[in-house]
Order: sequence, then C-alpha cells, then structure tokens
Amino acid sequence: MKKKPLVLWGIAAILLVSYVAILFMAIKDNRAHIQQKMYDDWREHYLVSSKQGDIVNTAAKGKTALSEAQGYGMVIVTLAAEKGFAKEADFEKLYRYYTHYQISEKKPLMQWRQAETKKGWGSDSKHNATDGDLDIAYSLLVASKLWPNSKHDYKTAAQNLLQAIKAYNYNPHTGFLTVGDWATVDEKASQILRPSDIMPGYFDAFYKFTGDRFWQQLNDRGIELLQQLSAQHKTGLMPDFAWIKDNRVIAAKANEVNNKYDGDYSANACRIPLRLAQSNDKRLAPILSKMLRFFEKENMVFAGYNLKGKALVDYQNQSFSAPVLVGAYHEDPYSGLVTSQKWVIQEPIHGQNYYDETLKVLSVLEMYKNLDVK
Repeated sequence: MKKKPLVLWGIAAILLVSYVAILFMAIKDNRAHIQQKMYDDWREHYLVSSKQGDIVNTAAKGKTALSEAQGYGMVIVTLAAEKGFAKEADFEKLYRYYTHYQISEKKPLMQWRQAETKKGWGSDSKHNATDGDLDIAYSLLVASKLWPNSKHDYKTAAQNLLQAIKAYNYNPHTGFLTVGDWATVDEKASQILRPSDIMPGYFDAFYKFTGDRFWQQLNDRGIELLQQLSAQHKTGLMPDFAWIKDNRVIAAKANEVNNKYDGDYSANACRIPLRLAQSNDKRLAPILSKMLRFFEKENMVFAGYNLKGKALVDYQNQSFSAPVLVGAYHEDPYSGLVTSQKWVIQEPIHGQNYYDETLKVLSVLEMYKNLDVK
C-alpha cells in the first residue's frame, strides 16, 4: 500500500514528460509549417524563369534582376534546403543565372543589374555590387556542403568568387571592402563604407573555408568600424553610408552617395541587426544590444530614423522590423521586442514589395536556423 503514491508519482512524471514532448513537437511542426509556407509563397511571387536561369524579380511591374536579389535568393534557397523544403534543382537555376551574368570568367563578380533594353534582356552595367557578391559567395559555400556530389563544382565557384572580391572590391588604404569594383578605382568613392556590408558571420565562414587570413583580418576591421559607429550615438544606430577617412569613420551627409537618407538608418542600414545576428562573435553583442535597447523603447519600429533616434516616417515595414526580430530572438532581455515584431511572421506574402518580403523571409529562416531538424 505504501508503494502506491510512488507509482502514481511515476505515472504523473511520465505523463508530464510525454505532454512536454508532444507540446514541443507541436511547436516545432508549426514553426516548420510557417517557414515552408512563407518560403513557398515567396518563391511563387518572386522567382521568375528565364532562358539563362531563375531570377528574383525586383520590379513592381515588368522584370528586373539585381545581384543583391540574386544573392538573397541563393541564400534563402540554401536555408530552405537545410530545413528540407528546397532541393538542389531550385538552387541550380539561380546559380545558372549568376554564372551567365558574371563580368567575365576571370572576374566572376556578378553584373549588378539586368532589365529589358532596346536590344532585349541584358545588363546595363558591367560592374558589381559588393553586398550581392558576398551573399552569392556564402550561398556557394553552403551549397558545396549541402550537395558535395553535384555536377556543379560549387566549392571552386565559391573560392573563385571570394578571390575576385578580394582582388576587385578591397581597398588596402581603408582596410575594408568598397561598395563595388567601380568604386575601388576611384580615389574618393573607394572611401565609401556601406556598414551593412560588414558581415562578420560570413567573413568568419570564409576564413574557415579558405584558410586565408585576409578574411579574418577583414572581419576584425569590420567589427572595429562597427564599434566606432556604435559609439557615436546613444541609439547605437548606424547610417546607410559612411566615409572612412584617416582611420576614422564618419556618417555620410544627405545626397553624398545615393539619396537624402545617406546618413540615416534607412533602407541599407536596416539590414545591420540581421548581419550582427548571423555571428556568435562576442565583440558584436554590445553593438547589437545597444540598438535593441533603443528599439525596445520605441512604441513601434518605424521604417527609418536619423542617428539620434528621431523617426523619419510614421509607419513600419518588414525590411526594418524583420532584422530587428531576428536580432532580438535569441536575446532573453528582448522577449518583449520579439513579441512586438512577430507581426512580420503573421503578415502574408503579397508579392508587391520584393525588398521588404525578401528580407522578411531571409530573416525568419535565419532566425530558426539552428532550431530545426530535417
């Protein structure tokens, strides 16, 4: 008779463990369903076939390809493949398009834009954009591990592209990458920094992949630049563009590089929380936390700020909220920020804004990257 309570407690414990396991599996299955539907909807709306391969269409009307978009698409497909709902055939179509629009066989950087011209579909520039090629290189690195027996030599393709970035997109005087090969050969333009091009997770992966200390040194330099920018304002916000001068980094002024938001936290800089979240480097934690503390105090994450924290617009969108969401996701102090920004997951893919919805999909797949098993 005295043993019955122990038996009952044992049964209760088993039931509790079973309930927790079932609950965990249900959460995991729901998370996988959300990601797969998001990916499938994004692919349906934005991937467009062509004779040269698939593109991520960036145009609201018609068709336009950008190396930036091609890079996002190739990374998204490798993330989806790691989770079990994309195949090499999906990646191969995007890869084939990239190889068709390389600047040359010896210079395998991707020509940065293609659209309909008087002569038909083609590039209107033979130059590259560094951020797009960094994403493409990373996707090739991952693809070489996902599909080691492929008919395509993704490993060599990644190595060749990384060598080209090093050769044509690096300025030894600033110690960092230029925004494109066109800028590298222009003394003034070669000093432009796009802070969202600082991708510590990628640089660390490139170093481990190649064994080339250049990428390790580039990572250290990039983090140093981020630390300088972070320290310049209480918000920790960084600009779309900055200048590297005499080992100092200074936010660009309006219209110095691209548009009136050059010196603000705008359409380029909004990617920074995502790029920081892609790395486990401890030097980045204070930089990311400073930004997240600022956003946590906001009623909502608006789609643009000056560096002092004044909102530039009175609305929010996914390209700003999604990177903040992934940045806050693994940080316990910011659970409230995660809750407030999860609206981007609930928002369906409408197919009307390539940039917002592509960054949303990239961020959500990245956010759950280490939490899913095929």
